[in-house]
Amino acid sequence: MDKLIIDRPYECFCGNGIAFDYAAAYILEHTDKEGLKGLKIAVVSDRVVSGYYYNRFENQFIERGVKPVLVPVECSDSGKNLSSVDSIYKYLTDFDFGSSDWIIAFGGGGIIDVTGFVASIFNNGINLMVVPTTLGAMCESSVASKALLNSGSHKDEIGIPFKPNVVIDDPTFLKTVPQKYKHNGYAPIIRYAMLDNTDLISDLDKGEPKDLREYLNKVFASRARIESVNPDLLNMGCEIAEAIESYFRFMNYTYGEALALSILASIDDKRRVPLRRIYESLGLPVRLEGVSGKTIVKTLTERLQRRRTNDIEMIVMDGDSSRWLIREIPINQAITILARRVSAICDMEISK
Repeated sequence: MDKLIIDRPYECFCGNGIAFDYAAAYILEHTDKEGLKGLKIAVVSDRVVSGYYYNRFENQFIERGVKPVLVPVECSDSGKNLSSVDSIYKYLTDFDFGSSDWIIAFGGGGIIDVTGFVASIFNNGINLMVVPTTLGAMCESSVASKALLNSGSHKDEIGIPFKPNVVIDDPTFLKTVPQKYKHNGYAPIIRYAMLDNTDLISDLDKGEPKDLREYLNKVFASRARIESVNPDLLNMGCEIAEAIESYFRFMNYTYGEALALSILASIDDKRRVPLRRIYESLGLPVRLEGVSGKTIVKTLTERLQRRRTNDIEMIVMDGDSSRWLIREIPINQAITILARRVSAICDMEISK
């Protein structure tokens, strides 16, 4: 087991099998004597992850004399909302949880967002352990600054500070991630690669890192360098990705697929050709289907105009240095840039 360097006020551990032994040991070691009396633990997970792993995960607690409560939540992107928060909150109140008890986010990014949101508001804060089960959740969700929820078709509209006590990364889970949801892991890595370190893409061996500990340290180091320049650079690609997800109401494209398409649209022609080949090898889409480019541009225009400001901050590439920068751009100019990007991944008209 290794401690990862994540530049966060909490610890992150990585190792094969540690989710099935060290998770319980950590909680018992980090709960004071008073809290150990009648200690309650809630494990928030979805049907797929709990079906594969919950019995094995639960056993480590039972062996130590604690019976966790499983809180089932269907938390795809379409379920990352206040309704899911309310269902978890009801479990905690029904079982008389207190601030010295623990809640465990056991799943992908949606589970982590919803559970992190609950942990921040329940009893003014409850102990939170994060056990991510996808590469995307390990690389991005577990080290995010906020837990974010959707509102209707609007992506990440509601946010609250994300403050886990600890993160447990275990490569065991990567073996059973469905192919479609592996894309959610590839997309943020591609974004880090475009902004900072292209080696992050080439280090993915058939879609998975050979050494997760070493790889995550490289990812977190890259993220830290980007944040040191400007944390808002980590929003690269969000505009088009959110418009895609909103149009399809989080159904046709996963978060990762929408973000990957947006990144592909945002880069210049010279970089787009080799990146398409990488997408094809990873099974990522290279074209946006089922909607016209004009419709996506219309959605983007409406979103920008709702801001009621003349200029917006936009992430663009500096032609001289080939670095990504954040610049204030008039809305009309921003719409023109976004329309050009959309045309690179989508027919502007749907052919009949």
